[in-house]
Amino acid sequence: MENNKSKFWLALKYLRGRGANLIDRSHWLTVAGITLGVMALICVSSVMNGFRADIRDRIVGTLSEIRISGRDGEPLAEHASIIQQLQDQGFIASPLIRNELVLRKGSAIFSTLSFGIDPALHSQTSAALQPRKGFGGSDAQGLLAGNVSGPEFAAGGIALGVGLAARLNVMPGDQVQLLSPLFDIPTPFGLLPKVRTLKVVAVFSAGMPEYDETFSYIPLDTARFFSGYGEEVDYIEVRTPNFNRTASYAKQLRSSLPGYQIEDWSAYDSSLYGAIRFEKYMMFVIMLFMYVIASFNLTGNMLKSIAQKKRELGLLKAFGYHGNDLRDLFLYQSLILSTLGIFLGILLATALLGIQKHFGVFTLDMGEASPIPLPVSIAATDYLMVVLVSYCITLLSVILPLRRLKRINAIELIRQTT
Repeated sequence: MENNKSKFWLALKYLRGRGANLIDRSHWLTVAGITLGVMALICVSSVMNGFRADIRDRIVGTLSEIRISGRDGEPLAEHASIIQQLQDQGFIASPLIRNELVLRKGSAIFSTLSFGIDPALHSQTSAALQPRKGFGGSDAQGLLAGNVSGPEFAAGGIALGVGLAARLNVMPGDQVQLLSPLFDIPTPFGLLPKVRTLKVVAVFSAGMPEYDETFSYIPLDTARFFSGYGEEVDYIEVRTPNFNRTASYAKQLRSSLPGYQIEDWSAYDSSLYGAIRFEKYMMFVIMLFMYVIASFNLTGNMLKSIAQKKRELGLLKAFGYHGNDLRDLFLYQSLILSTLGIFLGILLATALLGIQKHFGVFTLDMGEASPIPLPVSIAATDYLMVVLVSYCITLLSVILPLRRLKRINAIELIRQTT
């Protein structure tokens, strides 16, 4: 026990040098490198978490958490009974029909991904049809003008994404033509497309520029006219009681509804979601290289310390210190420097992330009317991962200096000093 105490005391003595500070100024560069590395790793991970959460909220707020469809893409004829079953289990469900159509206003013609909905049910599963709350994240979703709850929508109305409405140059009260891209209605003049003249009753923001420029909502009956359906629908969109348990709820529904295809929100825009996850890992690896470079300074620092104190180490060997004791002595020094750098890095990263989260110092242009704060999401697992990786790199970086200790010959060093 006394030997352990003496090793730790000597480690602190070597780090302090001749000064009165905790560590000598020659070690501050090593601590600064570790601090910056830890701070960068935590900040990058938290920002990528924020991006993921922000995109997730925007996707789910528009397209719901879980989607139920026929196994082979077949329309759902028994959707009413499925919705009732879901409601009995505590879920909120809404039927939906999806059509790729064309909107025309004068000479302006644009394609649209049109969703046939029951507004009373769909407004409970989608934030895009609820009043808008703010300008950032999921708060950016909602109705900007008009509503879909009145009789005008059911009688032949349409709700347009804000980008699509701007491209068509329309506002609530204007009329637009909705056309099928297929010419499948036989007439004496040849085949013609299905056409409906609809009144714009609402303009909404989906929070995603690509959604705002293509999405529109129409009543179920109008959607069935274009799809050629009777009472069928394409999907049932589901909102769960707890958003954080969407994956487990989807697994539960796959067991209770074995004859249907059930997808959670991560499959809706899998390429975007996968890109964000891959980018987080890549950014973490890139920042990790920066930390590895900082660890080279620790290696050099330990090699320099061993070279400068070689005679003292020889004397310690002569006084009964073994090779393992000298190894522990320098390992303690490395761990003290690493711990100090990790602590300062965590402190600075937490302070920066807290400032960004509460004050939104850094902003991001997402194609909306005004920039949004750079999203951050602090996760305890990221902190734990960074700490574990930091200590692992520290241990690896002192392997070479510790091997140098084996070459110290106490008798030869004592002879040189006499």
